[in-house]
Order: sequence, then structure tokens, then C-alpha cells
Amino acid sequence: MRTASLALALTGVLFTSTAFAGASPQTGNLAVTATVAASCLVVGPNTMAFGAYDPSDVNLTADRDADGSISIRCTKNTLAHVQLAQGSNPAAGSNCGAPQRQMASGAERLGYQLYSNSLRTAVWGCTLGTESTFTSANSATATVLTVYGRIPAGQNVAAGSYTDTVAINVTF
Repeated sequence: MRTASLALALTGVLFTSTAFAGASPQTGNLAVTATVAASCLVVGPNTMAFGAYDPSDVNLTADRDADGSISIRCTKNTLAHVQLAQGSNPAAGSNCGAPQRQMASGAERLGYQLYSNSLRTAVWGCTLGTESTFTSANSATATVLTVYGRIPAGQNVAAGSYTDTVAINVTF
């Protein structure tokens, strides 16, 4: 009886031991995940220089035009909306849908406008419908948007160095 109990116990140990052992090698899977977020970065410098504006001669009757650029790098296939604020010195009554931008030299103001098209008919503002949009093609390459500027002719301003800062807002 004692031998039968010992044999039964040994059989139980053998079955228990072999139940957890398997052929070598054992295989399984590792789940690997990542999330790529849509993002955009304004890269610069982003500038526009009108040069000389002569209100008593050529610019008495002729507008002064200039082109500038904005560089934005976004995650591939990201739809980006680019808005330009009113600037640091907006005229009274200016708003995002119809900005009345001005450069300043002390108390003097020189009006100008920014456009999203070369004909200078689409004012670039900071509301829906006045922004510029693009879909990025490559995360490593910036999309360069041209900004078309115009200082209207015939402004009665004093000599000086005029400047303004316009915030660029990118939503995606």
C-alpha cells in the first residue's frame, strides 16, 4: 500500500512537471503601438520689407507693393489654417475680418494691407474665410506661403522708420 501511494505521488509529480514544460523554443507576440499627433510649427524668419515709400513723389499716386513669406512645417497630411492678426497698431474700427493695419513711427501711422493672392484682392485676416489653408506634404519640409503686401498711395506721413508686428496663428 505504501508502494502504491509512493508510485501515485511520483506519477502526480511527473504529470505536474511535464504539464508546464513545453517544446523549445516557445513563441509569442509583442504589441507595438505609437500615436503620431498632428502638429505645426512656424519657422522663420518671416519678414516683409517694403523699402522706401515716398509720399511726395512716386507714391503720391502709386501704391508701394512688396512680397513676404511665411514658413510652416506640419505633420504630413495635416490641414492647416493660417491666420494673420491685425498687427500691433490697428486703425480705429479694425477687426479680424477686415483688418486695417498700420506701421508706426512714434505717433505717425502708415497704413498697409496684407493679401493672400498676387492680385491683392483677398485680404488676409484672422477669421474663417479670410485665412489661407494648405495640406502639408512632408513633415520635414516647410510649406512656404507668400504674403502680398501693399501700402496705398497718397498717405500724408512724416519721414521715419515704420514698423509693425503681425502675429501668425496656425490651427490644425
